[in-house]
Amino acid sequence: MKKVLVKLSGESLGGSGVDTKILRRTVREISAAAKFGSLAIVIGGGNIWRFRDKKNLKIDRVESDFLGMTATIFNAVTLKNALAQIGLRVKVFSSIRVPEELGEKYSAAAARKFLARKGVAILAGGTGKPFVTTDTAAALRAAELKCDLVVKATNVDGIFDRDPRKSRAAKLLKQVSFAEVLKQNLGVMDRKAFEVLAKKSTPIRVFNFAKTGLLKKAVAGENVGSLVY
Repeated sequence: MKKVLVKLSGESLGGSGVDTKILRRTVREISAAAKFGSLAIVIGGGNIWRFRDKKNLKIDRVESDFLGMTATIFNAVTLKNALAQIGLRVKVFSSIRVPEELGEKYSAAAARKFLARKGVAILAGGTGKPFVTTDTAAALRAAELKCDLVVKATNVDGIFDRDPRKSRAAKLLKQVSFAEVLKQNLGVMDRKAFEVLAKKSTPIRVFNFAKTGLLKKAVAGENVGSLVY
């Protein structure tokens, strides 16, 4: 069974905090996808805390980024419990220190061992360092865990040649090389994340998570959204 890193935004659990209906849908999507691959999930914390949305509070950037990391812990534990309730084997691994009741300290070896036993590993806390996004954390974890594929669940249909929210002429790129993504500064993931995955030759599948069933199809290797290779 192939090993897949799934990057989810905090909004996959709710627009602000956790919405039970949204959480249940995300659980159903993950459950269906888990039948086709061994899943490591990196989840963001934007539904709770995001530096750029809280600038008016004038909190120090380092402290703000650590608040963001703790938000990912909250989301990871919430998601873990929801997945466990439907019978999946799931464990939270954290890049920052948390009580053992909430998660295990992340190590690539421990996470690989858990994934090998067909568990769902939720990787929280970002990289454990400030000034780094969870997109970059996802790329680094995919490299460390030797994942076969990264899937980025987002709110657009894939990678476009320009911002589809600003231009009706935007064209969906079904397949695009890392070289072209980097040359044109195409969005959806951070440049650093693309650079890490390009170096490891780990393909990325980008798709619209709002469309039911696409996560399963992406993990199964079907041609949905955009593929960066």
